[in-house]
Amino acid sequence: MNPLRHIRRLALPLALALPATAAQALQIHGVAVPASASVGARQLLLNGAGTRYFLVFKVYVAELYLPQRTTTASAALQMPGPKLLRLVMLRDVSGDELGTKLTHDIQANVSTDAFNNMIDGLARMGQLFAQHKELHSGDVIELADVPGQGMTVTIDGQSTGAPFSEPGFFDNMLKVWLGDHPAAQRLKQALLGDAKSID
Repeated sequence: MNPLRHIRRLALPLALALPATAAQALQIHGVAVPASASVGARQLLLNGAGTRYFLVFKVYVAELYLPQRTTTASAALQMPGPKLLRLVMLRDVSGDELGTKLTHDIQANVSTDAFNNMIDGLARMGQLFAQHKELHSGDVIELADVPGQGMTVTIDGQSTGAPFSEPGFFDNMLKVWLGDHPAAQRLKQALLGDAKSID
């Protein structure tokens, strides 16, 4: 077994078992993954993290932060309170291409009615990513959901505008990674705390 891979497999359960203040950040393909993150005044816990691949190419590291940890997609999607999905790019990607792919993946994971209710927000998100001609390796995208306010998108710490306030917008977005037809099954398992799937 590759020693580095073995260490990574041991690292996630260890980090999740420690208090957030004591846990060391994971390292996934050179990306530091903290054990906790803040959304507003609320401290969230790392639920899981993993890598999105396209064919053999690493695209981004994804990190999911929730009010409490869970190993099931349904519990993560239905959990009340703020949530955060953080994507750290591992390669240069067209912003327009990323936005289009996200839209297709949402459509594959939500009902027709739910998708129709998201159309205005998805059009705005498509414009947002299209304005970023290219996302570069190291860029950080954060999708943060605050109940009663909606989902905000930041790129490298810069706000991209008003929240997406359509009901359920964030959780429907989250189905790209946790839905019945996720973008990558291995990444879904990683975000749900499966340490064997983090890389």
